[in-house]
Amino acid sequence: MHSSANWKEPGLTDQDVDICDRIRRERRAGNTRCGVIAGKLTVAEVARAFGLADEAVCRSISRAEADRIATRILNVDLAYGSQIMGASDATELWQQFMALFDGQDVEFVSNTGAECVSWTPATPATFDMGVLVLGASKAGCLWVEDED
Repeated sequence: MHSSANWKEPGLTDQDVDICDRIRRERRAGNTRCGVIAGKLTVAEVARAFGLADEAVCRSISRAEADRIATRILNVDLAYGSQIMGASDATELWQQFMALFDGQDVEFVSNTGAECVSWTPATPATFDMGVLVLGASKAGCLWVEDED
């Protein structure tokens, strides 16, 4: 994962980079890993590309579960449950991220379930949860880390 604000994976559009920049700006707590990479990749390859422990990111989830997890991790701090942004703003950001995959069959993988009450750590952070999106020609990551 690259930290340069102007870096983007070859073959991806400015829209791919812009939504992740916006997500990182608006979820001002903790650390947010957000990005899209080109290619048809395995879960392990995507996890490693974003600095996640690939053995922790192994739970296949439905689109509905992905929606709930993504909205929750954008909406509240994982450590204390304090609101970071409104639920409607969190939903809108997630929908914009998912729009990057329009027209593709996608799979979703996470380290938690829709209720976000337990998880398998994928980073050294005290709390981390997220969703990987695996499409036919690109993959994405929305993952947050918080400390208590």
